[in-house]
Amino acid sequence: MSFTTDMADSGESLSRALRAIRRKRGLKTSEVARRMDMAQRSYELFEAGGGRITFERLMSFAEATDCDPFALMLVGPFGSAEFAIHCADTKLAMIMVMSLQEFAEDRGADLCFLEPPNIIAAFQRLFKDLGGRLDDNDAFLSKWLDGRTGMIDLGALSMRGLRRRKA
Repeated sequence: MSFTTDMADSGESLSRALRAIRRKRGLKTSEVARRMDMAQRSYELFEAGGGRITFERLMSFAEATDCDPFALMLVGPFGSAEFAIHCADTKLAMIMVMSLQEFAEDRGADLCFLEPPNIIAAFQRLFKDLGGRLDDNDAFLSKWLDGRTGMIDLGALSMRGLRRRKA
């Protein structure tokens, strides 16, 4: 089953994101095409924002370039390539999706009892906390200099983590 996303209006932004991530990784189009098991011309059309944009194709690109597939999917709604580029190393959107899936599996039908104002407040607290960590430049730089590059290998966040656990 193939999930197709409607990214017709975001082709230019998605193209910028794909190209920037590929270049950030120091990869040539031929290498990404090979890793995605695509003909080079087909890959070049994909990177240019043409052709069908499917979940599977975005996942394949993410695996080939070790970036965040869910951040790529947010290029359209955000109207910008920058979020996907900034999340390429940290996998922010993927971590959020994995955490959300775990929460949904743990809480099941009880999710319907959550009230939107409480959800909004919880996310605001989360992002305020993350922002505070970024604002603390001394601690952030110290951790980074101590060998923490801030990059998470996509293999460490296996897509198996997104699949439902069998009972």
